[in-house]
Amino acid sequence: MKIPWRGPLIVALGILILDRWTKIMIVHSLPQGALVVLTPFLNLVHVRNAGGVFGMGSQGGYRSSFFFIIASLVAIVVIISLLRKLSPKERLVRWSLGAVLGGGIGNLVDRLIYGRVIDFIDFHWEGYHWPAFNAADAAITLGLVLALWGYFGRRVER
Repeated sequence: MKIPWRGPLIVALGILILDRWTKIMIVHSLPQGALVVLTPFLNLVHVRNAGGVFGMGSQGGYRSSFFFIIASLVAIVVIISLLRKLSPKERLVRWSLGAVLGGGIGNLVDRLIYGRVIDFIDFHWEGYHWPAFNAADAAITLGLVLALWGYFGRRVER
């Protein structure tokens, strides 16, 4: 029996593995608060974020982390429900939601282990600084953009 959402689950697993591996490497090789300059616009850092994607809502400390644990669990259930209901023809949306699912689980694992999310990618350009993020955040953001494009793009064309 072919499971139509098997591909998105494989994407989710791949994102989760990449995310866990990169975070484990940072935790074991870079002290918290440390910064390594890689290029004029890219650094590696080791920060712990109690908030959401790109540090949003991090002012609440561990209380906000609890909120994001619950929000992550709800989002994971919603994404799995969507994956089960989407047509196999909606490949881009399904695979993109797989990336969102993998990223969401990756950040949830951090919250459960550390109480916060490990962020380590630090982009900056001519005085503008993007909040530190990780592979899970990138997968969530890119996955959401592609899922929305795949979902609404088809409806606009019709």
